Amino acid sequence: MKFKMVLAFVAAGGLAASAAAQQSQPGAAPPRPAGPPSGRPMLPPPEPIKHVTGNIYKIFGGGGNTLVVVQHDGVVLVDTKMPGNGPYILEQVKSITDKPVKLIINTHSHPDHVGSNDYIRKQYPNVQIVMNEGAKQELESSPRPNPELLPTETFKNRMTIGSGDDRIELYHFGPGHTNGDTFVYFPAARLLCMGDVMAWNMAPFLPAGGAKNIADETQALVATLNGKVDRVEEGHGHMNSWGSVKRLAQFDRALYTYAKFHYDAGDPPGMAVDDLKTHPEFNLLLNNEVKKGLEYGNTPLARAYMNVNVAYEELAGEKVGFGVANGAPLPATDKHKGSDPKNTAPPTPEMLAHEVDK
Repeated sequence: MKFKMVLAFVAAGGLAASAAAQQSQPGAAPPRPAGPPSGRPMLPPPEPIKHVTGNIYKIFGGGGNTLVVVQHDGVVLVDTKMPGNGPYILEQVKSITDKPVKLIINTHSHPDHVGSNDYIRKQYPNVQIVMNEGAKQELESSPRPNPELLPTETFKNRMTIGSGDDRIELYHFGPGHTNGDTFVYFPAARLLCMGDVMAWNMAPFLPAGGAKNIADETQALVATLNGKVDRVEEGHGHMNSWGSVKRLAQFDRALYTYAKFHYDAGDPPGMAVDDLKTHPEFNLLLNNEVKKGLEYGNTPLARAYMNVNVAYEELAGEKVGFGVANGAPLPATDKHKGSDPKNTAPPTPEMLAHEVDK
C-alpha cells in the first residue's frame, strides 16, 4: 500500500492528534484530546500499563496496542504507537522494571504501530528493531521517509529470536492487511500478537486490497500455530482467544467465497453479506455496534460490507480504491453492480451514543 494512503487514513480518523495527549502524570492515562472541528471522535489516548500474564504486559491506546515483555536481559516491545507516544511508553515500562529496552518488533508499517520507534531508539541506541522486509519497503517508499523508524534487521518468512523462555518466533504468510504483516509468537506464554490482521475483533481493514490474500494469510496462520496458542493480542482492542482467530480465518474465507459467487452471478455485493449472516458463528463479526475506543472507526457489519466491495474490485481486475476499502460506496461499472451507500456509512450519532465494549 502507498504510505501516503495510510497517512490519509490516519489523518481521517483523527489519530495524529493523540500525540498531543502524551504529557501525563506517572501512572495516569493522558487526558483525551478534544475532537476535531468536524466533531469526529479521536483515537483514544494511551492507558496505564496492564498485566496480561507472567512477564507480559500491554499498553492500550495512542495507536496500536503495545505489548511489553520483560525478559532476562531486557525488555521487548511489540509496536510503538503513533509519533509522540515514546515518553509515555517508556514511563510505563519503567513503572514495572529497570531493565533497558533491547528489542522492538513491528507488526507492520502503519504509523500508529511504528510511530515512536525513533524516540525509543534515541533513548536506547543499541536497541534492535525487527520487521518484515515488506514493512521496511513500505516505510522507505513513503513521501518523507524517516530513517529512525526503519528496522536494524528484517526477515522474509520466518525468524527466531532468543531461546528458552525468551524465545520469540516471527511469521509472515504473505500480503494481507499490508505487504509486510508479522505475527509475533511467544511460545513460553502461548501468546500471539496479531497486528491489524485482527483488530477490535472484526474483519481486517484492507486498504491495499487483499480480500483473497487475507483469507490465505489467516488460513496459513491457523494451520501453522493451531494447538500452540492460548492468548491473542489484537493490534487494537483487547486480549482475545485462539478460538476467535480460527473463527476470523473461517470468516475471511467465507467472505471471499460468497463475494466471488455473487460477483460471478452478477449480483450486488450486499448479497454476499446476507449469506454470511446465515452463519450464527459469525454473529460477533457482523454486529452493528460501535466498539468503545473505536468511535473514530466503524462497525463490524460495515467492515464486512467494505471487504466484500474490495473483493468485487479485485475480481473485476480493477485497482482497489482506498476510499472503497474505507467505506466509500462501490461504484457500478460494466463489470459489476454497485453497493448500497447505507451499508458502509459512518456510525450515526445515536450509534455513537450507545457504544459498547466488545
